[in-house]
Amino acid sequence: MKLLLINGSPRGEKSNTLNISRAFVSGFPEYWEKEEIDLNTYNIQPCKGCFSCWGKTAGRCIIKDDMDIIRLKMQLADVIVESFPLYFFGMPSGLKAMVDRCLPMMLPYGGGFDEGGHVLFHELRDKNMEKKKLVIISSCGYARAEGMYPALLKQLELICGEGRYTSIFCPQGELFFSGTAERQRKAYLQTVKEAGAEFARDKTISGVTMKKLNRPLLSEKGFETVTKGHREWFAEKSGQL
Repeated sequence: MKLLLINGSPRGEKSNTLNISRAFVSGFPEYWEKEEIDLNTYNIQPCKGCFSCWGKTAGRCIIKDDMDIIRLKMQLADVIVESFPLYFFGMPSGLKAMVDRCLPMMLPYGGGFDEGGHVLFHELRDKNMEKKKLVIISSCGYARAEGMYPALLKQLELICGEGRYTSIFCPQGELFFSGTAERQRKAYLQTVKEAGAEFARDKTISGVTMKKLNRPLLSEKGFETVTKGHREWFAEKSGQL
């Protein structure tokens, strides 16, 4: 069994979200083959919108860069974990470029809606890809995750299909580089590890564990106090104070 962790944070190794994602991966048994890649180290050009991959070169992109390597890694993995911070209520640009370049893996869009009024999703060229499990792990700098992810969730549902991925959204991401709330951080990361163990075993995360994951580390007031100090520190460093 193979797991591919894709670090989509522009901050690379300094990513707060990566700490959470690595805790999740650590819950998988030792017999799993695990690979982590940092998108910052790959050359991924933006999609040209030529649609050659749907026509003349069906299933193949005309751009020759490192995306060929990433698509192959995806095809070989059983579980794909995408790790990234919330940027302006969506994906960071590097990860979005990678997602756009996955278009050759899809069949052309046929148009229309199903009986329930839902848009008909693109079908995968390789039916084996449907067996793979996708996990989205993202942190944000807000006190709560609720209300911060609707745009991203809608995009994921349109790309993947409703219910075809698992998401872990962690608010208060700044606490993962702060010296405060150490006890809460350790407890949270332990729960994330347990979630990884559950997913490796059951291909899902239980409602009980998910409820724990959705619980903010600090109260809104406590988080406000911590982030106020951070904002003042950043402002001073940038010469604004």
